Amino acid sequence: MLNNLRFFIVLISILVSGVLSADPGKAMEAYKKGNYSQAYKEFKKSAIKGHADSQYNIAVMLYSGKGIPKDKAEAVYWFIRSAEGGDQSAQYNLGVLYSSDKELPSEYPKMEDGEIYFEVSNGEPVSNKTKAVKWYKMAGEKGHVSAQLNLGVIFNQGIGVKQDYTEAAKWYEKAAEQGNSKAQLNLGILYDLGRGVKKDPVKAQDNYKKAAMKGLRDAQYNLGIMFYNGEGGIKKDYLESYAWLALAKEQGSELAAIYKDKVERKMKKKNRKKAKKLAIKYYRQYLKPFLN
Repeated sequence: MLNNLRFFIVLISILVSGVLSADPGKAMEAYKKGNYSQAYKEFKKSAIKGHADSQYNIAVMLYSGKGIPKDKAEAVYWFIRSAEGGDQSAQYNLGVLYSSDKELPSEYPKMEDGEIYFEVSNGEPVSNKTKAVKWYKMAGEKGHVSAQLNLGVIFNQGIGVKQDYTEAAKWYEKAAEQGNSKAQLNLGILYDLGRGVKKDPVKAQDNYKKAAMKGLRDAQYNLGIMFYNGEGGIKKDYLESYAWLALAKEQGSELAAIYKDKVERKMKKKNRKKAKKLAIKYYRQYLKPFLN
């Protein structure tokens, strides 16, 4: 098996943008009219009183600078307030910020009697990567699929934590069960290599195929290679190999192009025609819908 030609998709999903939740008072009405300054004031009044959606919305406005001056420090403060109240999206966004935003300040606001101020902490500093894991876990345990995927990547790569393939497999499994194609690909690789789980080519193939059918190029390539090699209970099948490699090639995989040509040279003329028909069929089923 050409394991060295496979690789993980490392995905840290981007921050959710825009105001997503309705709020009391005049805040949402002002926001929809483009009166962002007024919306900010109204959201803040509700946020200070503990209204969870307002806390989340004001965090998004402050982080994105939507109609108001950007303030990442205060944005994090309000995301934390919302996340501590159990908001799944706020928990996930904190994970994204701490794992990917290198511009986050080292000091954050505190609040007293409704007023926000900065307080210097004398405690031991906690790395942002460690904070990211904390918030991703909170969101992931509630079923947030992107948080689960990102946790899988974090433990797989040892980003801010000790590398742990078993933990990575656990989180990939959770996201894969919810239909996340990248988690299915990454879980397939763990089964393929026997990392964190017992080596199981059949389960690897199953996960690759689920992701490949959703148009994921690297899953299509890996699946094509499995059919090319044929091992561990996987029957060698040049027609299937050619078809999946053709899809990966169509999406720009240079390796898929190389192995597609190798497969074609191994087939008889009549089977080449069958393979090309199968590739066209798969293109229409598993690739074209995702290109539109």
